[in-house]
Amino acid sequence: MKRFATFAKQATFIREASGSTHIKESLMKALKVLKLFNIPHFVCGGFAVQEHGYPRFTADADIIVPDVSVAREKLCMNGFKANPGSKMTVTDRETKIEIDVLPGGGKVGPGPIPFPMPTKVSNTPQILPLTDLISLKLSSYIGNGAARLQDAADVSHLIQVNHLTRGFQVDTRVQDEYQMLWDQIRGKGRVE
Repeated sequence: MKRFATFAKQATFIREASGSTHIKESLMKALKVLKLFNIPHFVCGGFAVQEHGYPRFTADADIIVPDVSVAREKLCMNGFKANPGSKMTVTDRETKIEIDVLPGGGKVGPGPIPFPMPTKVSNTPQILPLTDLISLKLSSYIGNGAARLQDAADVSHLIQVNHLTRGFQVDTRVQDEYQMLWDQIRGKGRVE
């Protein structure tokens, strides 16, 4: 638990240093609305990556919910506005921070793994567990290749900062990709 607290301090530092402290403010506002309407969630994306120990920049927040349209409707009634041309993004009217609202049990893009279905209602961030976060990041990378290189970079850094083993339990659909990346990090996958 001490390690997670250290990661949270690092995440706060990167948000303050990069001028993106409004992300947490907007996320907390969104979670308060979701709790008010009994909507469970997971926080994923760059914010979750920060919370799991890789202090990298992110400009928005990503939330997984059971029903995107219901969540967006409730958020838009309570301080957020719908983004024209998007069925999954809202913007905080005050901070202008975007929140991507993603479908629990559904997929966005061609990767092999759907988003997990959240079940816990809370006004505190329910950060996606590391095994699920890495599995989704690898799924996104596999499905979109060069367009999602940041996802592979996130996984690489998460492996290193968390001292993950080659046998870390990721989804079997991305296990080969995880092990190949792990081998490359450890210098075992070099081509001479």
